[in-house]
Amino acid sequence: MVLAGGAARGAYEAGVLRYLYHELPRRIGFLPWPDIVAGASVGALNSSFVAGRDPDGLLWLSQVYKDLQLPDVFGVSYTDFFRTLRDAFGDSPFFIADPEPLQKMAFRHFPKRLIRRSVEEGLTWIVGATDLRTGFQVLFVDSQRVPDWGLRPGVHVVHTEIRSIHTLASAALPLLFPPIQVGDRLLVDGGLRMNTPLRPVVRAGADRIIVLSLKRQEQDEVRTLQVPNLPFLVGKTINALWLDPIEQDLYDVQEINRIIAWGVERYGPEFARRFEQDLRHREVDVLFIAPSVDLGEIAASIYAERPPRVTGALGSLLGWAAGDSGPDADLLSYMYFDKEYTGTLEDLGYRDAQALEEEIVKIVCSER
Repeated sequence: MVLAGGAARGAYEAGVLRYLYHELPRRIGFLPWPDIVAGASVGALNSSFVAGRDPDGLLWLSQVYKDLQLPDVFGVSYTDFFRTLRDAFGDSPFFIADPEPLQKMAFRHFPKRLIRRSVEEGLTWIVGATDLRTGFQVLFVDSQRVPDWGLRPGVHVVHTEIRSIHTLASAALPLLFPPIQVGDRLLVDGGLRMNTPLRPVVRAGADRIIVLSLKRQEQDEVRTLQVPNLPFLVGKTINALWLDPIEQDLYDVQEINRIIAWGVERYGPEFARRFEQDLRHREVDVLFIAPSVDLGEIAASIYAERPPRVTGALGSLLGWAAGDSGPDADLLSYMYFDKEYTGTLEDLGYRDAQALEEEIVKIVCSER
């Protein structure tokens, strides 16, 4: 299972997970826990409960998003704004929001004991972050075996016990939150380099993969272009950063599948076995679960109809993020940690997964 990053959009993943581990088991008779889990940014935080194989924790996660209020995630005051302006011209760490509320929540509810048990049972858990000094992608891998699989240049694989600090580092979005030091590395959001870590899961040996994406797969090309004000440009820039090479990774997977199918047809079933043995590639099935509705549109609509009851600097920041971007309120959709929005996304994730039940069952119930 791969969980993408997307800040407040992560509520969508919680809804999908609620369906997968509370509704689907009633249909198939078992809990379909994956053997390999990977996450980046908010996907790393959400993935901890999948790694812990904790149905109750996933229910708690869904309820958190349904009850969420902005101060639960980060705090912003006018003092913070003045500090930010001062730090912009000095040597102090530069960030806008106080990360303490999110950090306290993550530390308090991290299912360490359950994760250790899952790893002992054979789980591989992968969390991606970005090394601020080098710009390299850092993949923390928690597993019984030391990973012996390689990736593209610019990616470092670190075999270690993943703790809550690693997931928080993966979700440390630059400018909004300060970087987090882990060992001798200064880390920021993993989504900057690999927002949807599909390739590491493939290299770790998965042959059936469910990807929880936070970006609608089909885009409305005829939508009227909005005025490119600053919130619009920032939101679209984040979109561009978080698009990452997932399409290329998926293309590579499909290309390998075609080569294997060609070899089996030409040389027989032994080709697939030798291809995997010698080149460490196997046929892979990938299912994307992605929003059926544009999340920027949802954010803009809810903010216009039911804006959050926040004032002061936090209210000003959110109002600025909403801007005048119309349905293209992408920046708002990442920052809108309010139950009206996140609760709506959680419900959408549940419904979208429910609509894909037949395809999900094929993935979790098939055998190679």
